[in-house]
Amino acid sequence: MQSSWKTYLRYLSWLISLAAMGYLIYQLATYDHYDQISLSLQDANAYQWVGILSAILLVPAQLLAETRRWQWVLKGWKNIAFIDSWRQVMAGMLAGFITPYRVGDVPARLAEGSLSSDQHELSPDSSWKDQFKHWLKDWHKWGWVLVWTIIRYVIWGVQLWGVLTFVGIYLSPWQAISSIALYYVVISFMPGLPAADVAIKGGWAAMIFGQFTTNVVAITIAVSIIWLLNTVLPVLWAEIEKITRK
Repeated sequence: MQSSWKTYLRYLSWLISLAAMGYLIYQLATYDHYDQISLSLQDANAYQWVGILSAILLVPAQLLAETRRWQWVLKGWKNIAFIDSWRQVMAGMLAGFITPYRVGDVPARLAEGSLSSDQHELSPDSSWKDQFKHWLKDWHKWGWVLVWTIIRYVIWGVQLWGVLTFVGIYLSPWQAISSIALYYVVISFMPGLPAADVAIKGGWAAMIFGQFTTNVVAITIAVSIIWLLNTVLPVLWAEIEKITRK
């Protein structure tokens, strides 16, 4: 019975995501002011350029935050150097990009970790079950995992705020905090392929940020830029790093 409910919920989440994507397609098809988007970007003011530059400069920051978070996730089971954590995160991004729900992310990180000679397991004489229990019960460790998770989401939020500003969508601090927080909560629980993030997340962005503007195209451009910065760019970075290490 429980399995049936999980199946229904999974189908429902997919239907909701498809509905969001359909809403975006409809909005884009009925939008009549595409020429204004080009003009607004050509005449971008200093405030807008600060927004996009902030988003770009924060790309390494959010990757570094995830690298530190992954170090703390493994702490108590394996101690790994920062560079090894970085490589595992990059390997996970490559695998997660082509798998539904990013299910390939964590296995790829662990597989990459098994190739590293700089890491070592704690308490090698103890059983795997004992190490797992010790790893799971380390509440101090999970506190730091939460801290780095929050830091990464804050960085994502600032990036999105900056990109929305760049495309001419000006939000007050309260509007930005409330709407961006809601946006990330929603997309965190919705399924999809990372390669189709723009379409699915664009639909949700149109619904959430559409209460502040009728310029759905600008919202879609903002989501596309964020996707390029935080998904495509790190994946390319990871692929180049992988090739250069061979």
